[in-house]
Amino acid sequence: MPSRLAIAVGLLIVGAAADVGTTYVALTGSEYVEGSPVGRLFISRFGLLGGMLLTKAVGMAVIGVPVAVAGGTRRFVATLMCGGVGALSLAVAARNLLLVAGLWP
Repeated sequence: MPSRLAIAVGLLIVGAAADVGTTYVALTGSEYVEGSPVGRLFISRFGLLGGMLLTKAVGMAVIGVPVAVAGGTRRFVATLMCGGVGALSLAVAARNLLLVAGLWP
């Protein structure tokens, strides 16, 4: 059975790929504008892939730093960072799909 960290890393990879792919489709196929001001800034400065990956790194820091300061182990911090950003990325990818399908306002 894979460890929680391995599952979290897998979730991060799948979530990030889904988010980048659906954001690309939404940006090129509709009037969609990146909802996050930070994401919008990074995408405009570093391109879609670079901006999205930088946004993921910022998200990981936002999740990981408080947990690390609170005394979490490195493994626990890494698991929460990867799993948290992966889950959020999947949620955004689902929203993007609904937007492209015309089911999201």
